[in-house]
Amino acid sequence: MFSIWSISNRTNGIKGPWLPGFISLLFPEKCAFCRTLLLTRGEEIPVLCLACEKEIQWMVPPHCPRCGRPFPKGSTSHLCSDCLKQKLFFDWGRAVVLYQGVLAEAIRRFKYHGDISLAGPLGLFWNRMNLEDLSFEAILPVPLHPARLRERGFNQALLLGKILAKIHNKKVLPKALRRIRNTIPQVQLDHSERERNVRGAFAVREKQEILDKRLLLVDDVFTTGATVNECARVLKKSGAKEVFILTLARVGAA
Repeated sequence: MFSIWSISNRTNGIKGPWLPGFISLLFPEKCAFCRTLLLTRGEEIPVLCLACEKEIQWMVPPHCPRCGRPFPKGSTSHLCSDCLKQKLFFDWGRAVVLYQGVLAEAIRRFKYHGDISLAGPLGLFWNRMNLEDLSFEAILPVPLHPARLRERGFNQALLLGKILAKIHNKKVLPKALRRIRNTIPQVQLDHSERERNVRGAFAVREKQEILDKRLLLVDDVFTTGATVNECARVLKKSGAKEVFILTLARVGAA
């Protein structure tokens, strides 16, 4: 079977600027989302075709300064209705892109169909976020229950968190927070049901790991925020100084 490795070995003694192009011709790159040939590289995300890249809607102001909920263009920045009416335990929340179109389909393939090859391309989206002002000390992925982890084979939040950790040279604490109750998948529930579903579902394993620390809690999608808010509540109760929320995507707009 031919591969880039075998081609490189066979051409090891041949020099020339045309070699990379020759290999690309034999093994053309494909868009990570739609799998079409990358005849023209995108500018924002190099592994996407231009058509998929144009579908990406970046999360930009105006938005809620607390949870990052997007507002219609022309709106002023203010606390959203959710932040005004419910008790939030996290100090700041943002997402990189809106959960829609090819991006939403890619996340579903990654999360529910085991296409972990998408972890790298999706992880590139973290580069759009400037997190320097947060001065967080460690990254925590939202944990899966052991039964769900065995079923899925991986924790998508952990894979994405490891990529983010490399970008910012931060430590990942994959076991500091654990899921102690196997809840119903949140996607099947409405807002109030989601809050009840995750209440008491998490616990801190080692308080010393998170005591007085500024923590960045990472997940793939922010829908109502019930899961990350419950995680933040437990972390704060166990002594965390601040809890920031960062998700790859966010559902819906105001």
